[in-house]
Amino acid sequence: MTDLQPPQATKGDKRDIFARIHDLMPSFSRSQKVIATAILSYPRLFAEKSIEELGQWLNISAPTITRFCRTVGCEGLRDLKLKVMGGTEIGLRYANSVPPPSTVHEVREQLAMRAQRAIVGGTRVSDEVLEKAVDRIAAAKVIYAFGSGGVSSWLAEEFQNRFFRLGKHVIPCRDGIMQTMFASSLGKDSLIIFCSLGGSNTALLDAMNIAQEYKAFCMAICPAGTPLAAGADLHLPVETYEYGDVLCPTPVRYSMLFMIDLLAYACAVRSRDEVLERLRRLKHQYVSNIEIDEMRPLAD
Repeated sequence: MTDLQPPQATKGDKRDIFARIHDLMPSFSRSQKVIATAILSYPRLFAEKSIEELGQWLNISAPTITRFCRTVGCEGLRDLKLKVMGGTEIGLRYANSVPPPSTVHEVREQLAMRAQRAIVGGTRVSDEVLEKAVDRIAAAKVIYAFGSGGVSSWLAEEFQNRFFRLGKHVIPCRDGIMQTMFASSLGKDSLIIFCSLGGSNTALLDAMNIAQEYKAFCMAICPAGTPLAAGADLHLPVETYEYGDVLCPTPVRYSMLFMIDLLAYACAVRSRDEVLERLRRLKHQYVSNIEIDEMRPLAD
């Protein structure tokens, strides 16, 4: 029985076969290096060929190919192909990334353009949705801000940083287990804000389902068309356009920061008199310990 069709990649095995082959390359025999080079240079082509076709293409015997599979920790050729195809799904983006800027000037221009586009994307939330969000935040005694992953985690903390100045008690949480524990302890008067660049984080989705089971209100700041957006009681969409440039920091976070600032500013305007007194107190205590600087931001 020949392996005529390329195997379908699965998500069960997270091991990085390409990294393993790179690490073992110095110890490979000449024939093994031929196979390894073929995998690293033409992964899709390798996965599409049967063992007979691979033997003809590489001028390597079938037993040698089988031994190579076991050397790199695979049960056989099919197992190796599955890992190669799984790694290719991610790796091709890094192997075939868009051409990077050639000068520092181009780096600055591209980064500024992408940040501006992301911020403009954050303005597309409707007035009606924004008003509902401000209503919920204004009415909440305690706000839970959940995030998971690199950027989303500190965005939850940025929510706390913006809103404690307005007199709001915000509890940020980035740990998935704690998020589910918090969610199970809440009720119909509770508000949770979910921050997510991807909108499909399993831990956040689990926490949202638990919170809604106990009637807590769930607000999501995440891309449209994602599971988190679909499951939320109120969704505030953010710009998700990417440029295929894996070297550039993702511009999506500018859109999310703008959304957080938008909510904070709208809430501050609504409760202007009370907020002004709180900000005055903060500034009074802050500047009493430092030298007065007229260039220091007024709102920080």
